[in-house]
Amino acid sequence: MSMNSDFLTPPAHGFAGFPICVQLNNLEADIAIIGLHYVSPYPRKSVASATQTAMETAPDAIRLQSSRFTGYWDHYDFDFNDVLLADRQIRMVDCGDVDRKANGSLQNPERITAVIRTILARGAMPVALGTDEGGFIPFVRAFDGCDDLCLVHIDAHIDWRNELNGVGEGYSSGMRRASEMPWVKAMVQVGLRGIGSARRQEVNDALLFGSVFIRAREVHQKGIDACIDKIPAADHYLITIDMDALDTAIAPGVLFPSPGGLSFDEVTDLVQGIASKGRIAGISLFELRPERDINGLTASTGAQLIINFIGTLAHSGQIGK
Repeated sequence: MSMNSDFLTPPAHGFAGFPICVQLNNLEADIAIIGLHYVSPYPRKSVASATQTAMETAPDAIRLQSSRFTGYWDHYDFDFNDVLLADRQIRMVDCGDVDRKANGSLQNPERITAVIRTILARGAMPVALGTDEGGFIPFVRAFDGCDDLCLVHIDAHIDWRNELNGVGEGYSSGMRRASEMPWVKAMVQVGLRGIGSARRQEVNDALLFGSVFIRAREVHQKGIDACIDKIPAADHYLITIDMDALDTAIAPGVLFPSPGGLSFDEVTDLVQGIASKGRIAGISLFELRPERDINGLTASTGAQLIINFIGTLAHSGQIGK
């Protein structure tokens, strides 16, 4: 389909100084940053409801914190013990944010899916910035061209509710909806801890599907290599991160913070392990609530995760020349 800038709002500044490209028909890139505007349509008085302000500001909060890394792409990164991009030439752009419909609806699933499909068709890897993880549902729908896709879901919660408060396309249902997509062949859920919307029924349904559960406690006790061994072989891996998977010391700005989360190194080591197993098809980062953040700490963690992910893709030879 033809994809012009009508679906996209350009950011004030590209992620980490990336050039801005909202004309997707002209997109030529290895990495395409894309902000997703989506709020799960839970009842407004529900504890699960989100705010329009949070939806609109999360991608830009991450962009703002990324700005201090502008021009650092040829610098030494001690996380890799090498220069960040491994001396590879990598084309990186920021495609802005998927805009809402003209009627002001806080859900725009068709637009999200169409934009991500276009990015993939142009040969770029989408790296999505979002607030509400309900936006993952239209995101993963765009990967129907991947015949053998393993989802790696990094989250404190399993998101397997068929519906919550009558809503089936909210952030409590993302993995349930993904499991119904025929191109999703496997699922690994890492960082699980505490209490969420799941009941015994949802846990049983996820296990019956074949989802592999890796609790945060298991990561801490056994180490990340033991967890990577549990990830099944697949042609492609799609990684999605809910920021509440991380320890609240580095990610306080989430809707449901809880102690015992993953460290920055545990998450980045996990992604490096996945990159060593097979091709990464895309990455998404959700559940930043800027109005709950402290000194931009969660947004800064999110920005640094994305920079590290790009470095991982470069060092694994999956992008660039």
